[in-house]
Amino acid sequence: MRTPFATIEADTIEIFFSTADFTIATVLAAVREHLDKLEEMEVQFLGAQTEVPAGPTPVFRPVTIRAVFQYGGKGHAQAVLEKTYRTVWEGITTTFPKEPEWAAAKEALSHYVVAQADLLRARAEVARGEGGT
Repeated sequence: MRTPFATIEADTIEIFFSTADFTIATVLAAVREHLDKLEEMEVQFLGAQTEVPAGPTPVFRPVTIRAVFQYGGKGHAQAVLEKTYRTVWEGITTTFPKEPEWAAAKEALSHYVVAQADLLRARAEVARGEGGT
């Protein structure tokens, strides 16, 4: 099976998402949706994280969200981890908000990013005023 957004090594699968499309909360909701199925397959959810960009970025730059799972059973890991991949993506499609809610959330995020930029500009102006030019 081809897993375009994951890597499988031995008994572990890492599934990748982009913050351009998903939040860590969306990914965790998708995993939670099917934790019972994962437990039945003897797969443990080891956690999820976002990458931390190196240094400041002038604009919003999407980063990768990694979700890691490990097969703890005695059978063939590859087949179970491929099923894990399909199960997690099924959870994503099941829990992903409808387009109007998603669009509203993206709009709210863009307002947040603009507010952060305004705050940083204001702090820079104050710092220039306090320390001289």
